[in-house]
Amino acid sequence: MELRQLRYFAEVAAELHYGRAATRLCVSQPALSQQIQLLESELGVELFDHQQRTRQRRVVLTEAGTAFLAEAKQLLFLSQQAVENVRRVGLQQKSVELGYYQLLRPDRLVGIVQRFTASFPDVQFHLHELPTFRAVQEALVAGRIALGLTMLPLLHPELAARPFGQGGLTVALPATHPLAALAEVPLEALAHEKWIEISRALHPVYDEIEHLCQQAGFSRRGAIVQEVSSLELLSNLVRLGLGVAFVPSFFDLSQVPGVVARPLRVAEGQQVTITQCVAYLAERPAPLLQALVALVG
Repeated sequence: MELRQLRYFAEVAAELHYGRAATRLCVSQPALSQQIQLLESELGVELFDHQQRTRQRRVVLTEAGTAFLAEAKQLLFLSQQAVENVRRVGLQQKSVELGYYQLLRPDRLVGIVQRFTASFPDVQFHLHELPTFRAVQEALVAGRIALGLTMLPLLHPELAARPFGQGGLTVALPATHPLAALAEVPLEALAHEKWIEISRALHPVYDEIEHLCQQAGFSRRGAIVQEVSSLELLSNLVRLGLGVAFVPSFFDLSQVPGVVARPLRVAEGQQVTITQCVAYLAERPAPLLQALVALVG
């Protein structure tokens, strides 16, 4: 008998409907039915009266199923309690330093922190905002933070990472720019623009963007009027009308006055993909950090 089977049984007993229970459990209905049958076979009794389904295809607990439900709930409760007790006793870290780069969407950051605190309520999470994805990785290597929300590629061999999201490119424009009125901006419409750019050494996809522009018939070489080291400075220079910029679609520019971000329209199969990840020092991460990385992934 597996805990998974007990969870499946308890969910079907709560819903009295295989389809709804399968949806809540995120499994297929045939797989759910098979696990219930295996559980009944092991117990040697029927837990549901499979002959008495109602017109709404609701199932009915047998007398044995009703008696077993109380025991199953108790076992599930005890198993969860055991997990929480082990976590509480085994935690050597009472706080975790979590770094993230500027303009990470607040809802993504809040969602990750909520997941952490729900699973580890006894741990304090201290947040550190850093200017670039590279700064997050440098802080990890220097030991100033234990986990970092950053972007691929990893720039240090000491680091490991687990992806948690992908995005493409948007165009950051001054709000008064003619292209700002479009719902999406064709790449070729940007052929004669001046550009603000993150310095190549700090950029995750600099070469990929240049290749994308060349496929659209132009090059930005010679048109980059300013290279900067932070997203904050980049957005402010765009706001002043000194140029436009490519930014990942998961950056939040909604709080930058005078700047709008518009989706980029490119030919099918030509979009640049940028990957967000949670990074950490690869050498023997603490069990708590391993658990947190798994939660983000």
